[in-house]
Amino acid sequence: MVQRQLDAYKQERDTRRRAYLSAPSVREKFPRVEQVALELTFSDPTGIGKHSPQTHLLGPAARAYFEVACPCSACLAGGFDLSAVISDMLSRGRSKVSGKLSCHGWQDRGRACEHRCLLELRYRATASYEPSVDAPARARLERPNRLAVRR
Repeated sequence: MVQRQLDAYKQERDTRRRAYLSAPSVREKFPRVEQVALELTFSDPTGIGKHSPQTHLLGPAARAYFEVACPCSACLAGGFDLSAVISDMLSRGRSKVSGKLSCHGWQDRGRACEHRCLLELRYRATASYEPSVDAPARARLERPNRLAVRR
């Protein structure tokens, strides 16, 4: 029984690793994004566990992978998927988003599928973008220098 659970944890890690490695870069998926900052805090509704906050800074070359593993070591098939929230923010050009999610993984190795994790994640994501070239500025750049043409 214990070996089967260890195999399940290993398989979950491998699945996450493969998904991370197959994700495109932030630059490929969101060309205008300069940086994405994720601030994550966790709270245990039972009050038993304490988990350190996390900060992740993603630049253009980073993978556009926005899933966060549950920090509870006994949690199986849990975690937090911020992909839809972050993708929506970045595709709309928004600068920040925040919210709360609950982990729906399973706790207690000996009682898998009997007790939900329910660890809460509070997240705040901020993004910065490359400045867009507006039409008047683009026209100034494309106009030849009149002084250089005169002789």
